Amino acid sequence: MELNYNQLLLISLWQYNHHGEEGLTLQLFEKTFGKADGSHYYDKWTNYFNRNLWDMIAYFRGEGENGQKFCDMIAGQVKLYQQNRKPYGSQ
Repeated sequence: MELNYNQLLLISLWQYNHHGEEGLTLQLFEKTFGKADGSHYYDKWTNYFNRNLWDMIAYFRGEGENGQKFCDMIAGQVKLYQQNRKPYGSQ
């Protein structure tokens, strides 16, 4: 396994500096997982894990497909975060 510092840094910057529309919203969870599961996972994300990425990733152990969907959601929102900051020359 190899960890990429720049990618982890970007995820960290996104997590602590994103605007509302760049975050993991209820609508995004429902779009990704369906209404019932999306609402359930969003509740876990916000109320149980307090938006902690590591805890939420671990929550999906044994559910590789849903864990990957969660990671893909993060990647999409980090990409949006990055695109929104390009005009300012920052990430």
